[in-house]
Amino acid sequence: MSLAGLATSAHAQNVSPAEVAVLPRIIDTLCVDLVADLNGCETAVLLASDTEPDTADLIIFADRRAADGPIILAATRSIAYNGPLFGQSPLLEQAQNGSLRLHAEQVGIGRAPWTETLTIAYRDGDFLIAGRTYTTYDRALGGGFTCDINLLTGDWVTSADRPNPETEETIYEADNSGRLPPEQPLLDDWTWTTPLPTPCAIELDAWWAAAPQ
Repeated sequence: MSLAGLATSAHAQNVSPAEVAVLPRIIDTLCVDLVADLNGCETAVLLASDTEPDTADLIIFADRRAADGPIILAATRSIAYNGPLFGQSPLLEQAQNGSLRLHAEQVGIGRAPWTETLTIAYRDGDFLIAGRTYTTYDRALGGGFTCDINLLTGDWVTSADRPNPETEETIYEADNSGRLPPEQPLLDDWTWTTPLPTPCAIELDAWWAAAPQ
């Protein structure tokens, strides 16, 4: 049976119009204990954006068993890239320290596939972007680049390498680290187009500049 046939099957008659509008937009869900003062686990939901193509929204709400109604704790629009192809869909996971991780990627097509992971934490009444890890590699010539930054402390680390595609000898290699002024970027203010921190952007440009012409 085709997808079109499935959509008009008898099962669809048991789904309300509200469910038809929302359920196909759900990309991923995760229940994780983010707010110590609330009972139960907070539910994070990734939804395909209803207004911005190729992006995903993140909604976090309190445990339904601990409240007398839905309590929305956060709603961030276009926080992640969400493309139409395989290898372009975001997902949620729990970090070892209990934080929420949002992983986005574009590894399906193009010369420079990339992945990005945001670490989301709850501090002093706000959801913050606590960390960011960005990676990419050169599908045509080889080599890769990684930038990892703890935004709450400002500590950052970058690494990059690039081989000669003909001899496989390493022609560029860099491992750098440093500290920026600490930030507390709010989850509500973040979008998937938020630029990389300056040290990461500089190192990424240097890595591309080292590519054989």
